[in-house]
Amino acid sequence: MAQQERQAAEAHEEALARRWPWLLPLAAGIFFGAAVFEVFPDALERSGSAAWVWAIAGLVAFIIVRDGLDYLGRHGLAWVATLGIWMHSFLEGAVTAAGYGVSLLVGLLVTTGLILHLIPELGAIVVLLTAAGLSLREAVIRDLITYAFLLVGFLVVYFFLPGLSPQILGAALGFGAGGFLYLAYLSWREQHWSLLPSLLIAAAGAILILVVRVIAG
Repeated sequence: MAQQERQAAEAHEEALARRWPWLLPLAAGIFFGAAVFEVFPDALERSGSAAWVWAIAGLVAFIIVRDGLDYLGRHGLAWVATLGIWMHSFLEGAVTAAGYGVSLLVGLLVTTGLILHLIPELGAIVVLLTAAGLSLREAVIRDLITYAFLLVGFLVVYFFLPGLSPQILGAALGFGAGGFLYLAYLSWREQHWSLLPSLLIAAAGAILILVVRVIAG
């Protein structure tokens, strides 16, 4: 049964890659840009050089989870992508709450940046989830649950952990950055387009995140 599900997922992935060959390279670029330009700089700012260790730990953990789920026949790629965006959204909510702890203006600015950041990332996760074998409906449902994790992260920090240590938050962000790098690799690995167009589209996705980062300030 697990083998049949995996074969169906691979067939779905190949069909998606043939129909829209630019989607997966774009998703890879968006995840890479999110890790390098958005998440990891925040981790470094909060926890210093320890962020490198946590990023490696996150990368290794996501690899283990994905391979373990694949071994059990549980759509490792789909669940790693899902857990990655849910964790990231929880942390984004926590960072936003920390911004309101500084001042209302800072909180509003962080919220604006958060909304801008999520738009391309959530689109990329739908692409990766559908490539992993989920239906569009299933992918969108998991994507919508992302907002619940965002809200939970905000409420937990705002009401229960207002004095959360920057080092702890930075470590968590570093861990998440490692996960996003793995999602970038998985997205790139699943694409079947020729190298040069894939690189150009991936670069466009990464630049998109960088531009959003600059605009959000």
